[in-house]
Amino acid sequence: MILAIGNSGSYEVAAFKLVLEELGRRGENAILFKQDKCLEDDYLTFEVIDGKPRYFVVIDNVKYDTDIFSTVWYMHPHLPRELLQYEPAEHRQFIHRQFDEMGRALWTLLSHKKWINDSWTAFAAENKIYQLCVAVECGFTVPNTLITSSPDQVRDFFETHSRDIIVKLFAASPILDHVVYTNRVKPEQMDNIDSVRFSPSIFQANIPKGYELRITVVGDRIFPVKILSQQDEETAVDWRRKPKLNDFDVKMEPTVLPEEVVSKIFSFMKKMELKYGCIDMIVTPSGEYIFLEVNPNGQWYFVQLRTNMEIAKAIADLLI
Repeated sequence: MILAIGNSGSYEVAAFKLVLEELGRRGENAILFKQDKCLEDDYLTFEVIDGKPRYFVVIDNVKYDTDIFSTVWYMHPHLPRELLQYEPAEHRQFIHRQFDEMGRALWTLLSHKKWINDSWTAFAAENKIYQLCVAVECGFTVPNTLITSSPDQVRDFFETHSRDIIVKLFAASPILDHVVYTNRVKPEQMDNIDSVRFSPSIFQANIPKGYELRITVVGDRIFPVKILSQQDEETAVDWRRKPKLNDFDVKMEPTVLPEEVVSKIFSFMKKMELKYGCIDMIVTPSGEYIFLEVNPNGQWYFVQLRTNMEIAKAIADLLI
């Protein structure tokens, strides 16, 4: 039995069901624990009875001993809206910490199981500073980058790069009902740059784009797609700006990567100790490949829907 840890959103359920179908063809089964249903029928529980510790997941009010699971597919779970916007607001950090500790205990207690990805490894791999250091080590070209909370450093970086830089989130901590996209920094915004003291952010030189790449890596298989973001002014800086149900309104097509780039990708994934991840890159008008980041829990379902690439089959193979 395979345990998937995710949420009840339509995207994740649809992606899970697609992989579940592939697992069924191989005589395997999986079940989805929905973290965002923790106030209802899905929750975690730990017991020590008569000296015997046991950790359970409860899914749709059915209790499963975690010992029965051979593999854990970690799909980046999150808490429900009721807890993300809990009032009074000063209690939220306390609540979130308690659920985090409950989940992290599972990471450790099941560390001897097969994980896609290992949660502690994925937790470390989400750090953008670490990603960029490893990317450079593997031979990738990366944009000139500044990550800081110093307004003076940002001002200097802005001027040094001809007043043409972008800003994006340092950590994946979205505001409820609000997506923070990558944006170009306008000269007038520098008047309020002191606000960066409250939140370290990523500033990078704005790289000219011929097109972008979304590269889904599943074990020893790779699924690259070309994202034609420059054909629409709205998606030129961040191709995610036109989302729609289970998809993004941007043109994309399968592509083939140079062997040199493929080799660097697999070297990068090995050093990051990731079995799965989605890599974002830029290809400049002159054909240079620029590494941006990897998402250890990145979305893949929309790529399969658009391109018929058999990513679900590759994930099923990796889980077994």
